Amino acid sequence: MPQNLTGRVRHIVISKGTEMLRIPTHALVFIEADGNYSNVYTLDGKSQMVSFQLGQLEDRIGDQLGEDGSRFIRLGRGYIINMDYVHLIDISRKRLVLSDCMNFYRELEPSREVLVKLKAYLDARIEDERQ
Repeated sequence: MPQNLTGRVRHIVISKGTEMLRIPTHALVFIEADGNYSNVYTLDGKSQMVSFQLGQLEDRIGDQLGEDGSRFIRLGRGYIINMDYVHLIDISRKRLVLSDCMNFYRELEPSREVLVKLKAYLDARIEDERQ
């Protein structure tokens, strides 16, 4: 279970009105836009609808996690994904698979342009790690 420097598990908290959703960062796989709402998908395969737009959640993740939030990236207008779960990028079929290679498996269909950018971003990160 990923921990921060103090040894505690980090959480993302989404709170509004009478509801609060608190998710360990390692368990948040992706968030999908749904009009003025968003669906939050977790490692247990469940989802929770929240009354925030994707941009608002993107800001909250950045505010709450700071640099730790860099593993969560926005994919176009439709998704925020946890980069730790990118399993397959298939540009020709416009397919992105998010998986933990054990229990969680989900196929997304972002635009070709988004997939090209995501692959280039990951290729650059891999190259940086090699140096």
